[in-house]
Amino acid sequence: MINDDEQQKALPKPVDWDELFPGRFMKAGELQGRKPTVKIISVQIHELEGDKGKKIKGVLTFERADPNAPKELALNKTNGVCLREMFGRHVQAWVGKRVTLFAVTIESGTFKGKEAIRIYGSPDIDKDMDVTITMPRKRPVVMTMHKVTKAGAATTPAPANAPKTDDAIARVREARTEEALTDARKTIWGLYAAAAQAVPVEVEIAANDRRAALEQGE
Repeated sequence: MINDDEQQKALPKPVDWDELFPGRFMKAGELQGRKPTVKIISVQIHELEGDKGKKIKGVLTFERADPNAPKELALNKTNGVCLREMFGRHVQAWVGKRVTLFAVTIESGTFKGKEAIRIYGSPDIDKDMDVTITMPRKRPVVMTMHKVTKAGAATTPAPANAPKTDDAIARVREARTEEALTDARKTIWGLYAAAAQAVPVEVEIAANDRRAALEQGE
């Protein structure tokens, strides 16, 4: 018979603060720099308690090795739009699809400095694709959904340094054609993703402004 002390020894040693409070929903700190690929087994809506009271939100449930302990992700608008653009508006068709997740540090706004889970891409899309996220009273933001070639290939990314904000802005402003801007975006966004950091809002704005200027022939 296993006693309490032996059960305690069998538990993994926590690394991130989020691991001290495991629960129903996946937390950014639990990823520990990994990019796990998980399969969606359920798409539901639930009434969840938040900082501003109860709110109806979409909830994804992922397949896990232990079927009695499914892990879930409460959807925000950003992740919801990324999933829609990859897999379509019929949300029950998402069941069975695989998504690759990663944690980013929010660079601005109410949650500046905190980590959040974002969609990196999927093995189930044909190629990399850009997704435009539109929020009220904010400039549109373009995110790249990556074609993940191997489900486990990106789970332990090599250490990387994110580019400095000024350098990234200078690079997108140097683009003289829309094609050059697209190439610059993919490179810069990839560097931020490799460093598990969100693209700074200033860089997003500079890229979107440059694209608008090029479309107008400037």
